[in-house]
Amino acid sequence: MKMTLLALGALVTAGFVQTDDLPSAVYSPTDQAVKKDGGRESRQLAKGSTLDLAELTIHTSTLGPGQMNHPLQGYNDAEELVIVKEGTLTATVKDSTKALGPGGLALIVAGDKQSFRNATKVPATYYVLKFKAKDPVDMQRGQAGGGSFLKDWSQFKMTKTDKGETRPVFDRPSSVFKRFDVHATVLNPGKASHPPHTHRAEEIILMTKGNGEMLIGDKSHKATTGDVILLRSNVPHAFTNTGSTPCGYFAIQWHSNAE
Repeated sequence: MKMTLLALGALVTAGFVQTDDLPSAVYSPTDQAVKKDGGRESRQLAKGSTLDLAELTIHTSTLGPGQMNHPLQGYNDAEELVIVKEGTLTATVKDSTKALGPGGLALIVAGDKQSFRNATKVPATYYVLKFKAKDPVDMQRGQAGGGSFLKDWSQFKMTKTDKGETRPVFDRPSSVFKRFDVHATVLNPGKASHPPHTHRAEEIILMTKGNGEMLIGDKSHKATTGDVILLRSNVPHAFTNTGSTPCGYFAIQWHSNAE
């Protein structure tokens, strides 16, 4: 399935979109309604399908002090990528438990179970990206590729670049993708990540700090801390830090059997 002209024309700083064809766009949590459950809060940013995903769901969750998301549970048909936005999250995946601060990350492959708890006295907010691929799930491949894991921000090795910083997070096979690639970038003011370009793999940019502009097709869209940018297959794009301070983001790419 290719991006249609109608969908391309719908590139916007999006409100909540639920369709069978999510467009390339900037999805902002601040535009979404808050769902409250006791002291817990959630905001759904997007839900729909893409070229390689039967369903992509993105939401933020906030746990109040002492709260838990749910007892251990998992999915046999999907993977979850969890990234901490604010506060400290005590994450349990299978039989491993670790405290994750801002920028900390958890990958939960299909078949594994997770549970999150806020053991602090202030709220903790995190993103949940849930991927259901159109390719068949391969749990054996996911475990052979390294399985589920928990890593805090300090564990990602930083390398200085001429534009700022880069931190590889992981690049490996998973249970739903033949290759799943995540890295973190910091761009200095005025710097562009790269010239406008395209690639077959779909991509998500999750803004962790600062401000910038994402060129999508032939239009520029403002993006700020907390925004999530979806870039569909072969859509021209490029990101520039238009602020006066460094900006940071996670770049998340997945590769299907069709590549």
